[in-house]
Amino acid sequence: MYISGKDKLGYINGDLPPPSPTDPGFRKWKTEDSTVRGWLINSLDPSLISNFIRFPTAKAIWDSIATTFFDGKDTSQVYDLKRRVTRMKQDGGPIEKYYNGLQGIWREIDFRRPNPMVCAADIEKYNLTI
Repeated sequence: MYISGKDKLGYINGDLPPPSPTDPGFRKWKTEDSTVRGWLINSLDPSLISNFIRFPTAKAIWDSIATTFFDGKDTSQVYDLKRRVTRMKQDGGPIEKYYNGLQGIWREIDFRRPNPMVCAADIEKYNLTI
């Protein structure tokens, strides 16, 4: 969200490839790409930085992170979210905080595993089984 909000998404998704080094816009591109590289590196756990810091572009860093940590299925993330739901406790706090925490995790699960059905009756039956 941060990178997109700064209008720099093209540096990691390939929409803004590097221009030729002789292109007048190359210096500006290199500066902005370095900024995005810094954002990516600074968002990593310190123990991981050495694995990614030497990549030449923000896109190369992003692609390597995706290859390293994403299997294309979100399976481990969904498992972790479901585990967090089952372990969540109110612990004497306000019910609103507890409920909002659960809702947030459930929304994240729904986002990662959207319901593929289109018929309202089938969706209702499916949602009752979850």
